[in-house]
Amino acid sequence: MKSLVELLELLVLDCARKLGARCHRDVETLRWRVEHEGDSFITITLPAFCRDFERSIDRGWIGPGDFLSFGKKESGIPAFLQAFLSNVFDGSGRLLDDASVDCIRSVRQICLFGKKVRRPCSEERVAAATEAYVETDESIQTPCGDLFQTFRAVAAVLTDSMQDLETLTSVSLDQLIPHHGPGATREHISGNRKWLFRRWNQRLTDVGFKFSQFGRSNSVYWDEELGLVTEGIAPAIVGPEDEEPVRVVFVPKTQVTPRVIAVEPVCMQYAQQGLKDKLVRFLERNHFTGGHINFRDQSVNQALALSASSTGLLATLDMSEASDRVGLEHVESMLENLPCFRKWVLACRSTRAELPDGQTIVLKKFASMGSALCFPIEALVFYTSIIASRIQAAGDRVDRRSVHHYGRDVYVYGDDLIVPADEAPVICDDLEALGFKVNRRKSFWNGKFRESCGVDAYAGQQVTPVYLRADVPTDRTDVVGLLSTMSTTEQLYSAGMWETAAALREAVEEIFGSLPEVPVNSPAVGWHHHSEVVPRSRWNDDFQRLEYRCWVVEAPRETDTLDGSAALAKCLQILAMRDQAATSLLDPRHLDPEHLTTSVRPYSLKLKRRWVPFT
Repeated sequence: MKSLVELLELLVLDCARKLGARCHRDVETLRWRVEHEGDSFITITLPAFCRDFERSIDRGWIGPGDFLSFGKKESGIPAFLQAFLSNVFDGSGRLLDDASVDCIRSVRQICLFGKKVRRPCSEERVAAATEAYVETDESIQTPCGDLFQTFRAVAAVLTDSMQDLETLTSVSLDQLIPHHGPGATREHISGNRKWLFRRWNQRLTDVGFKFSQFGRSNSVYWDEELGLVTEGIAPAIVGPEDEEPVRVVFVPKTQVTPRVIAVEPVCMQYAQQGLKDKLVRFLERNHFTGGHINFRDQSVNQALALSASSTGLLATLDMSEASDRVGLEHVESMLENLPCFRKWVLACRSTRAELPDGQTIVLKKFASMGSALCFPIEALVFYTSIIASRIQAAGDRVDRRSVHHYGRDVYVYGDDLIVPADEAPVICDDLEALGFKVNRRKSFWNGKFRESCGVDAYAGQQVTPVYLRADVPTDRTDVVGLLSTMSTTEQLYSAGMWETAAALREAVEEIFGSLPEVPVNSPAVGWHHHSEVVPRSRWNDDFQRLEYRCWVVEAPRETDTLDGSAALAKCLQILAMRDQAATSLLDPRHLDPEHLTTSVRPYSLKLKRRWVPFT
């Protein structure tokens, strides 16, 4: 099996071969630095090198504070990867007018290849992430000043156009269809067991989200209002002081810092999912936000980033700790014009968080990643904030005309923002004045580099690197590692990094055996480029087709029986969601016929040989 440094050596040579450059000194430097610093040189130091590189091409020259951990020539250009950098910067360290896009692409490919490999962070970095989570929450202040008043005025205009959403929550809740999400829960409950509610928060009941109407599934029980005497155990209705806090966990993101996830209790996630569906549908169809706040289609931001790298008209902004800096006050003020809807949103919000060390804190933020409402709420907050900044900078008044006008050049996908380039500095200052944090090292508006929603572009061309997202698997049980490595191999092959792709392919086949060439849309595990392996075949008389015996990835199932009113509640929910099937996780058109007796084992995959068609 190839180590990370061996793979990167091959990658450097692949990039050099494509450009006719000599990089043997770079390979020697790579080996020496990894020998003395470990893989952190690849996973931490080289990505930092790339950040300085991106800032330099955005600024137009190499600054004295760039590339500090690397030796430099008199020009300021690092000696490492000089064969590529000399085609991007001149002898004085200034960006060339005709800087080589291929060299820019190669530098980013080499430096970022190991950035996202999924490995646990060190205990020290996890501890630092925990401390940062607490400090960020404590730093949230109540916004004030003229800019915040403009924010509230813009929010009033936007939410006034969402009165149908207010009507839904104030007149009839029957259209709201809560449902369980696919992820983890505070109680470590998964599958059909989510339908057997153990607890139900009183705050949900107080706003009309009664268990007897929306969550009955534990068999039925005595209901004071309906006067029913039935069997089963009712969930415990708990007051605010007894609610379970969200469970803060850290999952691999990069070796620099883990990703923070706040895992919600079952009943809160259940309510949040229903409210999220309605909010997303309204925002995607709304006169002001439709096409400008997106949740499922990243292609809008991607296309704009690509064109902006050529025209320079738009800037791409990236937010740091995006969800963790959206305060409760931001959301309460934004939804002030929708009192009933706001009441629902706040009732679905967890107020406390349990940290990995067992400490529990009261949250000032609205919600961390993990809440179903986090993504749409933060997107609307950022959209509102940017429009407020633009209106205030222009000295215009806030009304429907101005809100619509100043929102036309704004595009939001979570924390990936696109705004007019000439206004970007002021917008960044105003976002920070409202309490948010702009990642200025990953925000671009001066030069020809842009990045948004996974697309990196320079001068109208994509320079997005191929990432190694998992270590090469060492045994057949690591199916996730297999699929990730095969995907990386295919991407490297398509990018012309043939030696690196061949090494990864060889490593995979050492463990899983030789694999055939299969069509892209086939469920079979195999390569999408040339393979001399020919799997066994047969003719299926029943389906009148040729089939092949191949490895197929399956999710193991476990017995998870749901019956009685719990099963009825689940089935009724599926029926109610038929008209929302396109966005539902429980799409009735693809319903598992065994969904009431078994469920997929979470976070587990296995390989099994099956007969499959190649169509």
